[in-house]
Amino acid sequence: MHGQGVDDARMNQILKSLKLDRADIKEEFCTEKKMPNAEDSYIIVIPVIQGKEEADFFTVRNYILITDKKGLIKNQYFDPAEITSDAIMLRDITIDTGLYNISANIRAFGVKVGFLGSSRPNPYSSEDLSLYYPEGKTLKKVLDQFRFETSRGEWDTQCAGEFTNEDSFIIMDKSKTNSFTDLKVKTVSVTTVSKEVGGECESRETSETTYRSLKFINGKYQ
Repeated sequence: MHGQGVDDARMNQILKSLKLDRADIKEEFCTEKKMPNAEDSYIIVIPVIQGKEEADFFTVRNYILITDKKGLIKNQYFDPAEITSDAIMLRDITIDTGLYNISANIRAFGVKVGFLGSSRPNPYSSEDLSLYYPEGKTLKKVLDQFRFETSRGEWDTQCAGEFTNEDSFIIMDKSKTNSFTDLKVKTVSVTTVSKEVGGECESRETSETTYRSLKFINGKYQ
């Protein structure tokens, strides 16, 4: 499961501008999406390999860009966050253009990074969300790798075991902090316990819903 790729002509122009070769990037995770609130603008994510790449291990940092149709860069940001793929593998990178109206005349967009574990007895997956908005010729990062989906479990690969899924949803709140809209986070946690009873696999499910608020303090949501 990878991103939707980048138009080849745009990719060539971007790599030329950034002075990168295709060997420098993880092209299978490059992704783009048309910016819905700006004319002739495309959000593009280019993961750049950091250090030495091995068979089951690599680290990348993302260029987050806004370009025109031809690939000429309007906004450029080299995210300092390192993303490592090892036993917990990088699954995909996707762009989220939801209605993140975080302040007057400021609409942010999201970059989601998904991970997938390789263990069958201990399945694991997660997805992180970061938010950005254009500022001058760069981008401002206002939410850093917020874990909003997690699925984990332990079972005997037949029936008996326990699984927990946590899914979070961001709601634009009515309140503000430092002129930025507070982000209300609703998290639904579902735990499923399975065991064999009389030759049948039976499951029992419980759920819990919690809320928290992310406020804009010292230049970012926390």
